Amino acid sequence: MKKLPDFVKWLIIAAVLAGMAALMVAVNDRASRVEMPMPDNSLGIYRTTPAAGN
Repeated sequence: MKKLPDFVKWLIIAAVLAGMAALMVAVNDRASRVEMPMPDNSLGIYRTTPAAGN
């Protein structure tokens, strides 16, 4: 790494950051399409309030 020119080092850093950004966008896109199940209140951890309509 010591013998590489500075612009090559910055190019590698930019490529790694671009790859991480692409993966973040892909994960976010996939997660936004997953249907979330209704909360399971079998343990009774959720409180019901009059404001919630329950």
